[in-house]
Amino acid sequence: MADKAQINRSLNTIRTELEYLRDAGVLAPPQFNSIAAQLPQANGAPSQYIDPYYNHNGAPPPYNPSQVAQQAQDPNHPAHPDNPKHHEWVKNFAQKFGNAALWGAGATAGSDVFNSVWNKT
Repeated sequence: MADKAQINRSLNTIRTELEYLRDAGVLAPPQFNSIAAQLPQANGAPSQYIDPYYNHNGAPPPYNPSQVAQQAQDPNHPAHPDNPKHHEWVKNFAQKFGNAALWGAGATAGSDVFNSVWNKT
C-alpha cells in the first residue's frame, strides 16, 4: 500500500484540479461540493459521505420497468396511450434508448478495433 505522504499528495492534487475546474466554470459549485465530499480524508480514511443520487435507501433504482408498466395504467401519466403528452413521452423514451444503443455499438466497435490492433504484434 502507498504511504500516507503519497496518499496526501494525490488527494491534494485531485482537490487542486477540482478547484481549478470549479473556478474555470467547468464544474458547478454543487458538483464540486459533491465530488469533494466523497474524497477520502487526508489520512487516507474513506469518506462516509454518500451522494444522495446513489443512496436509494432500499428504494428502486431510477429506472424500474415495473414502475413504467404501472405508470402506463395511470391516465394522468404521459406513459398512458390516451394521455395527450404520450407522443412526446414515447419520443423521449425512444431517443434515450437509441442513444444508449448507439453508444453501446460505438463502444463495442471501438473495443473491437483496439483489440484487433493490440493483438497484432
